[in-house]
Amino acid sequence: MTHPLPPALAALAGGIVVSVQADDGTPVRNVEVIGALAESALMGGAHGLRLNGPDDIRRLRPITDLPIIGLHKVHNGIRNIITPEVGLAVGLAEAGADIIAVDATVEQLGRRFAFLQEIANATQRPVMADVSTFEEGVLAWENGASVVGTTLSGYTPESRHAVDSERNEDPDLRLVAELVAAGIPTMAEGRYRTPAQVIAAFDAGALAAVVGGAITDPVAITRRFVDLAAGVRA
Repeated sequence: MTHPLPPALAALAGGIVVSVQADDGTPVRNVEVIGALAESALMGGAHGLRLNGPDDIRRLRPITDLPIIGLHKVHNGIRNIITPEVGLAVGLAEAGADIIAVDATVEQLGRRFAFLQEIANATQRPVMADVSTFEEGVLAWENGASVVGTTLSGYTPESRHAVDSERNEDPDLRLVAELVAAGIPTMAEGRYRTPAQVIAAFDAGALAAVVGGAITDPVAITRRFVDLAAGVRA
């Protein structure tokens, strides 16, 4: 099955999408701070943004014509689920999102992958299916997703074994390569922290790469340096 690549996705091809998000309770969880971080990413050459919630999208939409991937996280008591309701997806589209990211895991959807086409129909936007396994990627592609992201590999019961690093630190480049080999447009996302990892994703055939915390999360960046220093002192 082939899908035409929507213009918003074609505009991201070969580029870096910067995910600008922050957890509640952190100093940067403020619409204006998120806006400043996102504007900085755009000044640095980002091809697009990935933003959580309509408020952040509304803040950035007037200042850029570049594609915005919108999502709406809802915590289910175990982890954040990405845009689990049609109404939330519609809210993202109304705020100005060009692409709607949706949790497309068996953990979340079971076998209800037709939900992705419901989102596409309701929003009239291409859907980015955030998956954790190859099988989920195929199901998402067959059920209306315009692109598949490896975002959730390592974070679901079905995928934790697939991540090579025991500490769950490395991106799942194998999943990128498998999806690309199946003819599925694939966004490399999830634990991309270094330029070398991004290059490897493009070498594996990724349409684009999403980088988040390594650019926009000062808490995580600081913690990584602190942990490295502690290891040297140990």
